[in-house]
Amino acid sequence: MRTKLFIPGPTEVRDEVLQELSNPQIGHRTQEFRDLFKSLKPGLKELFHTRNDVLISTSSGSGFWEACIRSCINKKVLHAVNGAFSKKWAELSERCGKEAGIVKYASGKEVKAADVDKALSEDAYEAFCMVHNETSTGVMSDLKAISAVMKKHPDVLWFVDAVSSLGGVKIEVDAMGIDFCLASSQKAIALPAGLAVASVSERCYKKAESVSGRGYYFDIIELKKSYDKDETPYTPSIPHLYALQKQLERIRAEGLENRYKRHNDMAAYAREWAHKNGFVLFAEHASDTVSCFWNTKKLDWSSIKKDMAKKGYSIDSGYKQLNEKLEQEGKGNTFRIAHMGDLTVDEVKELCAELEGYFR
Repeated sequence: MRTKLFIPGPTEVRDEVLQELSNPQIGHRTQEFRDLFKSLKPGLKELFHTRNDVLISTSSGSGFWEACIRSCINKKVLHAVNGAFSKKWAELSERCGKEAGIVKYASGKEVKAADVDKALSEDAYEAFCMVHNETSTGVMSDLKAISAVMKKHPDVLWFVDAVSSLGGVKIEVDAMGIDFCLASSQKAIALPAGLAVASVSERCYKKAESVSGRGYYFDIIELKKSYDKDETPYTPSIPHLYALQKQLERIRAEGLENRYKRHNDMAAYAREWAHKNGFVLFAEHASDTVSCFWNTKKLDWSSIKKDMAKKGYSIDSGYKQLNEKLEQEGKGNTFRIAHMGDLTVDEVKELCAELEGYFR
């Protein structure tokens, strides 16, 4: 029995996309590869709503965390920390030898534009980093509001982790002035894990020219040199590129606005279902790709997760570290319902109906 994924990554991948992974191998220094690589550029730019280069890396999105930090920061960077992944990114900056300032929030709280403005006004930072959609808590921050603030600080680069939102939520990179926007393949883009993509502004490239210690694998200057030749600096996962080509065709056929509406509809249904059944949202501003709820019924989600797996559903019993912290504080715990990628409203309804059997 095939298990259908309702977890917040990796997400369900449709069979026609999976089949692309079995294409015969080609050399990565051939014209056939260059044609494949070139074909990806328009669709990726549409996905990011940008005219910038969209670089591709055989890595997770975390690889591009390192890319923008090592390539574009000499000394000081500001991080908004409002969950597990934004915290990891800040820690990565410190491991790369950079001085990381922190705007800290409680889990489930969104990043506030006024807080960012205040922090950037009080110290000299080269860039501001934030996670748009904190997968651990299901909170999504308002990029448009923060965009207005970033325009007040024109010398500061803006880096956005859109790992669990790109492909499910409209992110207008150029209109908002995001310098480095990164995502992974295995979430709302609905591909197998193993690829990362990032929109990179000309300002980032210019800054990188003055930064030493950029490394090699994630050096955006090296990636740019190859990108302009429709190549990569090193051997990429070519099967993933075939799958990406197919998925970009499918996304274009669906239409981006239709895709965003489908995600909004799935999120609305999940929230309505939860409210009707007495569950409460954990996040201050709910995400359109993953919902996190307080476990108000004190259900044993660990056991439910195992039982649902026997029925062919892979579900999430809540982000482990978050739940451990909440339980230590005597606050209970959470569970998450993912509604991202190529899932449909009908599939989310089917999942919710199955879950009702555990408390009705």
